[in-house]
Amino acid sequence: MERYRSRLKEIRQEAGLTVSELSIATGVGERTIVSVETANGGNPSIGTVLRLMKYLKINFEDLYPAEILDELQVGK
Repeated sequence: MERYRSRLKEIRQEAGLTVSELSIATGVGERTIVSVETANGGNPSIGTVLRLMKYLKINFEDLYPAEILDELQVGK
């Protein structure tokens, strides 16, 4: 299974949130958040990604840069 690096850490830090604060606010475990923030991007479920996006008021393209979407050939 392929894994892709997200921008979660940058977005979280820009929002002034710690991993713990984001975890409490979203119900996503701290270890999961750290995993998504690492270079290999973890393997988050769709539910996890949706909870993070909803709380942070971001869309998928904010979380995963366009070059990743291009690499996946979304919509092709």
